[in-house]
Amino acid sequence: MLLGVAATAQTLSTQPAKGVLWEVKSATNRVYLFGSIHIAKADFYPLPAAVEDAYQQADTLAVEVDPTDPSASQKAIPLLTYAAPDTLEKHLREETWRNLKSVTGPAAEQFQTLRPAMLVMVFAAQFFSQQGYDPKYGIDLHFINQAKADQKKLVELESMEFQAGVLGGLSDADGDAMVAEILRGLRSGALQREAEAMIDAWKSGNAQALAEVLRDAANKDAGSKKIMKLLLEDRNVGMAQKITRMLEAGDKAFIVVGAGHIVGANSIVNILRKQGLQIRQIK
Repeated sequence: MLLGVAATAQTLSTQPAKGVLWEVKSATNRVYLFGSIHIAKADFYPLPAAVEDAYQQADTLAVEVDPTDPSASQKAIPLLTYAAPDTLEKHLREETWRNLKSVTGPAAEQFQTLRPAMLVMVFAAQFFSQQGYDPKYGIDLHFINQAKADQKKLVELESMEFQAGVLGGLSDADGDAMVAEILRGLRSGALQREAEAMIDAWKSGNAQALAEVLRDAANKDAGSKKIMKLLLEDRNVGMAQKITRMLEAGDKAFIVVGAGHIVGANSIVNILRKQGLQIRQIK
């Protein structure tokens, strides 16, 4: 998921990236779980030796989805867009649509085919790009490309179609809340501050700080809390189940998921810990 939208290069720390890495052990096996930043910079690399060592020992790379699969993207797009004559404007409150037009100007009409979650992703990509971030430096994509070169087994914990279904399936009220929140954040500067705090926490390997930023973002209001549950916590259950099966099957796996999924009270890490698995963060 997104770790922020409007972080600026001027304010973000230039420290080398540590990331958040966990070792998960059962009685007979262990896997490694690493938090991803989906849009990053070239200077995030090289990653720490502990992370690269965890990857090298694995014969399987597991990720949320493989974004390099064009057929998967084709299946996802219809779930994130409206078919004519339906439009975005019909699914937003008048106030939210008016605020969107005030922020984007005439360009608002170009977004009429996008569902709310897709619109937020477009905003995220645009703002990160303006500050030098690029999907091609994303942590998950880095390891996907490496795994293909190394001929490791590649496993998806979800599918792009599933994720698009979750994002595109938001109710009008939830979609409106998502758009309204990002517009408020842009105007107030809150998105910039959250993004800075999130990325700095990830780069320093501070799982607690990252969890606190996400918790504060979720607790802004009832809408934010509901969306955070839908987009993070509810999905954590299914991904944790698949990781458990990989442990039971004896897979030597390196698992990369969005960093927001592996910190906090209802994270994948805590779900696995409640199952009796031994878990420690590797610094």
